[in-house]
Amino acid sequence: MSQTPPPSQPDLEALLESIRLARQSASLRVDGTDRVLGHLQVRSLEPGTAIQLEGAKRRDLLPAPGSKVTLSFLLEDEVVSLHTVLLDPLLPRTLRAAWPEEAPDRHRREEVRVATPALPPLKATLLVQGRRIQAKLLNLTENGLGLGLKQAPPVPLEGEVTVETQIPGGIPLRMVGEVRHWDQRPGDPLPFRVGLVLRDLPPGAQESLRRMIQARRIILSESIRKE
Repeated sequence: MSQTPPPSQPDLEALLESIRLARQSASLRVDGTDRVLGHLQVRSLEPGTAIQLEGAKRRDLLPAPGSKVTLSFLLEDEVVSLHTVLLDPLLPRTLRAAWPEEAPDRHRREEVRVATPALPPLKATLLVQGRRIQAKLLNLTENGLGLGLKQAPPVPLEGEVTVETQIPGGIPLRMVGEVRHWDQRPGDPLPFRVGLVLRDLPPGAQESLRRMIQARRIILSESIRKE
């Protein structure tokens, strides 16, 4: 198996500096677990030595120095992931990651699906005209979602509908969206597909949704890397 070449020092420093200046949000996942810290930011750089991160909440339990982690950034239509290890922090409530020894992993957002065989669909309920229709949440972004149904819906799917689900961590999520399309796929376990564009979400729901999506993207980005 060929090894990932080491990163170009100037290129990696330029990438991280642009992320720092843009205050891009980062997520950090402890390798081998589902433990994720979200909405971090690059505080400062020690080129060739370390990346300092800030933004951890008071309630967050920070991983211990020595933990192997994946640090991911969502840059427009791309997910950029760095594989590194945590060092002793220099300041309280900050994280300090060793300068990566491998080049960043880059994947287009559409390659990093929320639902795959490795990460099964979430159970969902579609509320239409007073009916509650059981469905599976097949894909999900900050702007829209796709549902799969085992049977044809008993009422027309049009206009605004409501979707209820429970994301990892037991957090209930209620979303309102507009039906943009639906089709049939004969022979599929979920042959009836519905696509929605989400309307404005309450701040709390939006925050929970973004955390969940970013966590799954980190896991799936690692899966793509291994393949």
